[in-house]
Amino acid sequence: VSALSGVRLPECFARVRAADLRDAQRQSARLRAEAGRQGCTVFVDIEVLVDPDAGTAMRAVEQLGQTSSALGSALRYVGTPRGLAGFIADLHTLGIADGVTLLPLRAADNADRIINDVLPMLGLDVARLSA
Repeated sequence: VSALSGVRLPECFARVRAADLRDAQRQSARLRAEAGRQGCTVFVDIEVLVDPDAGTAMRAVEQLGQTSSALGSALRYVGTPRGLAGFIADLHTLGIADGVTLLPLRAADNADRIINDVLPMLGLDVARLSA
């Protein structure tokens, strides 16, 4: 990716899977402390299920019956696209994460839907990102 995009990747890049926000904060702080002055770019994994209606999202996750993925526990967000955008923004504002890896819990939450519904709420230009 770095060679293709011309953007230099950071020396330290880590993905964090955490059981809760406290665990995510601890892991992020440890990674940044170990990296020292170089710093570390931290992405947090979030299992997501979004729907325009929060109640519908809650019922959908109950129907799935999943409590965690095969990879172990991860933060989970179930609700509206606006709520997901707020959660992502909070993770960044609190210094827990520089970015996130979204792991859809159902096929309807495909990348296009999340990109088109959530990224604009974070102030990102979807057209520019897909160019």
